[in-house]
Amino acid sequence: MLRRGTAARWSLAVIMVLLGLGCSLSWVAADADTLSAAGGSGGNAEAVKQAEQLDTLADSLYQHVLEGNINLVRQEILQASDIFEHSSFQGLTSVEGFHALSESLVEMKEATNQAQIQQEQWQTASAKFRLAADSLSHPKQPMWMQYYKVLREDLSEMKARAAAADSRGMKAAYESLQNHYEIIRPAVIIQRKPEEITAADAWVSYAGGLVQSSSSSAAEIQDVVTSGEEVFNGLFGKKKDDNPAFAPIDEVNGLWPWTFWAGSFIILILTYTGYRKYKGERDSFKSVKPKEL
Repeated sequence: MLRRGTAARWSLAVIMVLLGLGCSLSWVAADADTLSAAGGSGGNAEAVKQAEQLDTLADSLYQHVLEGNINLVRQEILQASDIFEHSSFQGLTSVEGFHALSESLVEMKEATNQAQIQQEQWQTASAKFRLAADSLSHPKQPMWMQYYKVLREDLSEMKARAAAADSRGMKAAYESLQNHYEIIRPAVIIQRKPEEITAADAWVSYAGGLVQSSSSSAAEIQDVVTSGEEVFNGLFGKKKDDNPAFAPIDEVNGLWPWTFWAGSFIILILTYTGYRKYKGERDSFKSVKPKEL
């Protein structure tokens, strides 16, 4: 039979164990985040180093494109190709992400090797490659996340132009959104799941069809813009479709160990209360039980 003092000490001991378990889980989660940031899956230090080299090279290449220095750009493309030949960036991205990064480099080569450089195309290709390399090297704070506000403004402009029955302005707003999305798309593929990319691609394609159609109503455009806000909120890790300032999902996920031990504490209290109730009813039953004959 447990005395009141003994039961209290037992409860306190269990609570301390649960608290310790909660803290341990927090440490494990923190260590996992550190490992992921340091080297991705498996802690591939060599791949991380090569990703950083590619990121630095892509930044330099982008600056030289803006300056119009085609000779340095060609040299840096060769250096980037050499890095690709000696690394699969294993553990840092998916197969789809690796292909997206590779395709952005190929696009950069094609834009550079044209007989007549198309300046806008050249700069766009270099921006896509720059963002993709940065996305690989900076999984926690990639530059492409800065485009959230830009895309939201494009969506708002589409909705406003549709409400004003401004077909030309609506098409211009959509084209702006489409161009911005295409610039960040390789970088997004490197970090996001294939189904998220598929959803965004499908929305962009569907919205484009509505915008180009002469039979689309303002209500249809506004509805598709609303669904687009939800799609891009998910892509950028936002919680609500009406507030650009919400925290990314990974900040919320960091709270789960504390939620675990808090829930465990509640379960413990309920269990102990049930035990005391059961014990009291059992003792009461014994006190009124007739003596055996």
